[in-house]
Amino acid sequence: MKQLRFIHTADLHLDSPFKGLAHLPEPILKQIHESSFQSFIRIVDLAIEQQVDFVLISGDLYDHDQRSLKAQLFLRREFARLDKQSIQVYIIHGNHDHLSGDWVSINWTENVKLFSSELEYKRFVSQEGVSAHIYGFSYPERELFDRKVDLFEKIDGADFHIGMLHGQEQGLTGHNPYSPFHTKELEEKEFDYWALGHIHQMIQLKPTIFYPGNIQGRHRKETGEKGCLLVEIGEENRINVYFHSTAPLIWETLEISINDMQTDEQFLAYCEQIIEEKRSLSRSYMIHLNFIGEGPVRELLEQKDQVEEWLTYINEDQEYEGAFVWISSYENNTINKWDIHQLQQQEDFLGDITRVTAQLINSPLDEVKEELKELFNHRKARVFLEPLSEEEFEKLLQDGCSLLLKELLKESG
Repeated sequence: MKQLRFIHTADLHLDSPFKGLAHLPEPILKQIHESSFQSFIRIVDLAIEQQVDFVLISGDLYDHDQRSLKAQLFLRREFARLDKQSIQVYIIHGNHDHLSGDWVSINWTENVKLFSSELEYKRFVSQEGVSAHIYGFSYPERELFDRKVDLFEKIDGADFHIGMLHGQEQGLTGHNPYSPFHTKELEEKEFDYWALGHIHQMIQLKPTIFYPGNIQGRHRKETGEKGCLLVEIGEENRINVYFHSTAPLIWETLEISINDMQTDEQFLAYCEQIIEEKRSLSRSYMIHLNFIGEGPVRELLEQKDQVEEWLTYINEDQEYEGAFVWISSYENNTINKWDIHQLQQQEDFLGDITRVTAQLINSPLDEVKEELKELFNHRKARVFLEPLSEEEFEKLLQDGCSLLLKELLKESG
């Protein structure tokens, strides 16, 4: 029975700057900067262990169009390891490492097959005589909005047909809509597998269409396990896809409710217990804490100096050379324990304010921004408001309304 086994990976983003982490202890910062390199080493280890036929890399090997010499030499070394095992490597470049960038040119090992800016196919034949046509193209420049999917067509003469595409499915959000496509368009090509890149989370669009996600989370919004896909395709549309975690560093959000906590000591002890449980796993974590609920502990969380002092104590109470658990950030989404509905019924100034703020929060965002246009046009305020996402702006509104009610209730006793 004819069969192929291969690794599908994408979005390595080697040399990612990991912005905003310069304050971390040097041993931790070094581990973070090396994490994407370590993840790819594990991917190569997996490819050799599984004796795959080839490795597909669907774009964004580098984080910048000016590829660092360090990253290139690293990849050449890892590709050479694959070459010794007769494992081929097929590469397309994406928007981050497009072909118009500037870099030192180096020679790759013979097993490395690079796709040009024009759609093309490369032929693979295994030692057992199983053949595949692998189709793809590299971005000629950073921004590519053309519908390149229209150019993919099967070329006869192969047992299997595999497409490589770095772009955004048009039903997804959160990334630039480069090289857009619809899932149905890929299905209509009747390829045996689509190796996608660009979206930084593992997504199965269809049984034969996958994003593997990036190989290492780079900030708190890229949470969870990261790695690559081991794919087996055979005759009669038989396919098996297995996710393998390779990232040495996990970004994670922990939600902590204060509902059942009566004292600050109880809250601190509970949080320390959660962190110790993470440390016992002997893996490295960057933790974002999300405090929710209501209760007496909210008063402590409103004292930012106290919270920062506690976080510093927790972070420093560990060794930095091996696996670590670092609380990188937190947000206080706890709520004041007051009866909003009762306040809204009051026929006084407090009732008026409560009704107006509730209406503001529940209004469409465009209407809110229109009401606040003077603030958005203010030369100092707009610097802070314009960069906010829709989610961040809604959070700002809610926090502002809560602060206003808190101060008014304090004044009214």
